[in-house]
Amino acid sequence: MQLYLIRHAESANNALPTYQRVPDPDLTAVGRLQAQHLSHWLTSLQWDHLITSPFRRTIKTTLPVLQYNPGVVQIWHDVFERGGCFSGYREDNYAGQPGMGRAELIRMLGKDAERCQIAETIDDTGWWNQPHRETDQQAWQRAQQVVEKLLRMYQNDEVVVMLIHADLKRLMLAEMLQQRCDVVGLGALRNCGITKVNFQQQQWQLDYFNSVTHMPAKLITGNEH
Repeated sequence: MQLYLIRHAESANNALPTYQRVPDPDLTAVGRLQAQHLSHWLTSLQWDHLITSPFRRTIKTTLPVLQYNPGVVQIWHDVFERGGCFSGYREDNYAGQPGMGRAELIRMLGKDAERCQIAETIDDTGWWNQPHRETDQQAWQRAQQVVEKLLRMYQNDEVVVMLIHADLKRLMLAEMLQQRCDVVGLGALRNCGITKVNFQQQQWQLDYFNSVTHMPAKLITGNEH
């Protein structure tokens, strides 16, 4: 399997201080340009599967891809960012929020909805719909489960693209590479940065990390905090 792990384009939260952030932000103007550059780059890649999370910022990063690339997009329930959908910015004021439901996702996808497979576990109550924030331990366990799921579902010769989030991407890489690579020491994960890993000879191997060569320098952003 060839797996491309791509962080979403810049969201409004990426450009704001922590205390001003909202549970499910849209893309910034810069983010929309980043998504366009990513969509053009993906036309050169013959992917078999494209997976994205149900957050607004990943869906909005995916929409330009559908304009220029054939194929079906899968919206998975379990590839959201660490913490889930929540408001607040401290341990004492975190509160879970519903996130977009199936009907809202379909409205956002518009004419491209028929090309998207939304996980059956996402209904109209919202994909998160929890009273709390996901714990770090739960996020780590979920990342492990996503890696296991990929190995169960896809074959060695398939090309898989995942449009996800910085923290989840780092957790997945840590699980894949184990002690063979210091994932934190590799540096910040840029918006629309592309990391490629291959599963061969029964192990994951890092091909390249955080490539942003598909974007002009003025569009390179990546505040992870």
